[in-house]
Amino acid sequence: MKTKGQAAMEFLMTYGWAILAAIIVIGVLAVYFRPGQTISDQVIVGAPFYGVGAVVGADQVQVEVRNNGGEDLRITAAALSFNTPDSALCGAGAGIGDIAAGASRILTFADCDGLTGGSTVNADIAISYERPGSELTLTSTGSVTGSA
Repeated sequence: MKTKGQAAMEFLMTYGWAILAAIIVIGVLAVYFRPGQTISDQVIVGAPFYGVGAVVGADQVQVEVRNNGGEDLRITAAALSFNTPDSALCGAGAGIGDIAAGASRILTFADCDGLTGGSTVNADIAISYERPGSELTLTSTGSVTGSA
């Protein structure tokens, strides 16, 4: 009888600390890395623009873009469409106009269909622009992700 109890105590003393350490590590990971909190607001836009940042709210989406094209450009239109089965759209982007080389501009999309507080946003952005001396309208596309 004494040997069984002694074997159990030796097992706990030998491997108990490793089990306790594993439980602590799992607990810390669960506190700091919750899947619902890992979504940060971000924007990725193709050249000649650079996506500086995005703010997704319950009623609008704001996107800041910088002109990295090396020349002044004119933003003529901006559109944001959600990747949902009904392809919900936002109103036309406010903040269009001239943007100097190296300057930033905030595009605001209001009246977004299907955007509610707490929802996850995965949307496509299209920025139409013109180069100086050209009448051809070009388009830069990208994506916006975040949570309202």
